[in-house]
Amino acid sequence: MKKEYYIGLDVHKRQTTYTVKDWDGVTVASGKTATVFSDINNEIGKYMQDGIVAVEACTNYYHLYRSMKDNNINVKVANVIQLRKVIGKNDRVDSARLADMLRLKTMPESFIPSVEIQGLRNLISLYHNMIEENVRVQNKILSYLDMNGIRIPVKTSFSKNWFLHFDEYLKKNGDITLKYMIESFKDHLSRINKLKLEMNCYIQKNFKQEYELLKSVPGIGNIISAYLVAEICPIERFENNKKLRRYAGVVPIREQSDKKIYATYLPKHASRRLLRYALVLSANCAIKSENRLKAYYQKKKKGSVHGKAIMCVSSSICDIVYKVLKTKQAYGLSCST
Repeated sequence: MKKEYYIGLDVHKRQTTYTVKDWDGVTVASGKTATVFSDINNEIGKYMQDGIVAVEACTNYYHLYRSMKDNNINVKVANVIQLRKVIGKNDRVDSARLADMLRLKTMPESFIPSVEIQGLRNLISLYHNMIEENVRVQNKILSYLDMNGIRIPVKTSFSKNWFLHFDEYLKKNGDITLKYMIESFKDHLSRINKLKLEMNCYIQKNFKQEYELLKSVPGIGNIISAYLVAEICPIERFENNKKLRRYAGVVPIREQSDKKIYATYLPKHASRRLLRYALVLSANCAIKSENRLKAYYQKKKKGSVHGKAIMCVSSSICDIVYKVLKTKQAYGLSCST
């Protein structure tokens, strides 16, 4: 039985604009309310129980989506990247457009992760942000050392040997600014290590099989495996390995009209940033040891550059990851490069 009402919600942090349309496309209700499920339900609850609700995938949609699911409301989330731009864009137009897309069955839907996957994604996002902050702190320390002409006679910065020499320098010179910069760095590093343990416990509890399978692939360790599980699973949502490659953004797309090629580039705006990061990182790790991926990298690098060659390896690892998760067999038993 077809639903009678089609409801578009343009969700923002504090306010949500709604438009309710019937089967014939006639607007039966429209207005604004607070971005709280109880308030929205008070306004248009009678329509939601006998209709389909559409919201855009934005920062504030998730708690509304879960509340509606808990109340047996048919809700769909639109993929904002695929939504076509319209002239005269505003909240009222957006909500009406979502309602019309539902009615005409033209709305591109977005994947909504399970509670377990969303929890892992939150941990991964927090960990990634902390790693980026850690790199910024390292750069500030190195910049301070260069600015003051301080030389630590160790090649690898922030290694155990480097810290030993650094402690000796502080005992002799007593630079208070540098002392607190290093203490801040060590505290931050300690929090990162604690979060790594939390992530490991979480993924072992909820995704142990996928986690162990991915670690059998060259270049993939504990952390990269966690990234891949969070961004890819469940693997059944991808029809084939090409869909996963495109989702990850590790294969270039081409803008072409007739025989003229306008541009060839990686679709960074329309792919999963952390998934691409994990695949590129795993490719750089894989080529450091003797395996087929390293031979493939060396072949691709001839007459080319490192960046293009490493993206080819990343694409191959993406295919291996797809097959490993699909067949539920470790790399080497069912996969080949």
